[in-house]
Amino acid sequence: MSLSSPVFDSKRFRYIIMLRFVKSYTLWIYMLSCMFLLCGIAPIHATNQESMDQNFRRFSLYFENDVFAGVDNQYTNGLKLTWSRYGLSRLPDDALFHRWLYPIAKRLGFSHLESEKTLTFSLGQNIYTPNDIETIELIKDDRPYAGVTYAEIGFHRKFHNQMHTFGFCFGIVGPHSYAKEVQTFAHEVLNDTAPGGWDHQLKDEPIFCIIYDYKRKIFAAGINDGIGGDVILSAGGGLGTARIFFNTGISFRYGWNVPNDCGNFPIQPATCFNAELKNGTCNLHNRLGVHLFTSFYGQAILREIFLDGNLFQDSHSVDKKPVVGYFMGGLGIIFGKLKTVFAIVEHTRSFETQDEREVFGSINLSLDY
Repeated sequence: MSLSSPVFDSKRFRYIIMLRFVKSYTLWIYMLSCMFLLCGIAPIHATNQESMDQNFRRFSLYFENDVFAGVDNQYTNGLKLTWSRYGLSRLPDDALFHRWLYPIAKRLGFSHLESEKTLTFSLGQNIYTPNDIETIELIKDDRPYAGVTYAEIGFHRKFHNQMHTFGFCFGIVGPHSYAKEVQTFAHEVLNDTAPGGWDHQLKDEPIFCIIYDYKRKIFAAGINDGIGGDVILSAGGGLGTARIFFNTGISFRYGWNVPNDCGNFPIQPATCFNAELKNGTCNLHNRLGVHLFTSFYGQAILREIFLDGNLFQDSHSVDKKPVVGYFMGGLGIIFGKLKTVFAIVEHTRSFETQDEREVFGSINLSLDY
């Protein structure tokens, strides 16, 4: 009997883990299936525009986690998957996700004849917790437990040294974001501390946000041509039920074959596209490049659901800081069609009673196909 027990327990353990995995990721599996199905259908129904455009495609994975900084609190995990279609001379007729926003995009200039167009579609999830995740009691002076699962539709128009972005983000905050299940499952697999306070998380609430962002290279030398670097300015903002904000920043890059894109950044609404600017993609699929970068961002915040709490229901909240700053530094590596970026991000205190700054790591993998 003693010899057979471990085998039985092992199978039972794997069975329980599998069930919890399926429960945690049911929504993700469904959304991913829809995304890849529709992304796969798009080329089938492509028009004659393909003969006029370069029509590149890119898939990107963004992963952010505080485990890289040796902690487990505040902004504790972010995951974002992005499909991009770029090199377009006009807005395509077969873009199933984007067509309903064409009237707005055209009014904002995204049908400009001299610009190169890009369409992006993203799925993501962010998770936030207080510092002490073991206690089951409400921690009044620390941020609420919160999770958001969202989809994002983005339009980008690119010139030789600048890019405009318009995006629409929608999703759900609360238990049906499945942030609790995802974190609990991850901690069980890693044999880590079980989070105990998710009963106090924000309540279910649909969210949306409209975003506009602008990036411009104010200096560039030796781009995609050996040793070089650039300086990139950015400004933008968002308006919605989840967040109301304005941000501005500057980024510096230096290295070998620095790409002709608009730089690297943390997971933010609609700013998930980082392929080459107009006329920057020719004969670059066999290249090798390495560069260092550092970025500084400031953000003024009027509303932040993850700190202010639910908009339409009573919930836990804290007094947020109206202005916050980010520092980001890291390494970018390009090998053929694959781009990999590693970074550490430091964030100033987000709310009045926060003990210290937030630090987390970021990994971005992008593959052209």
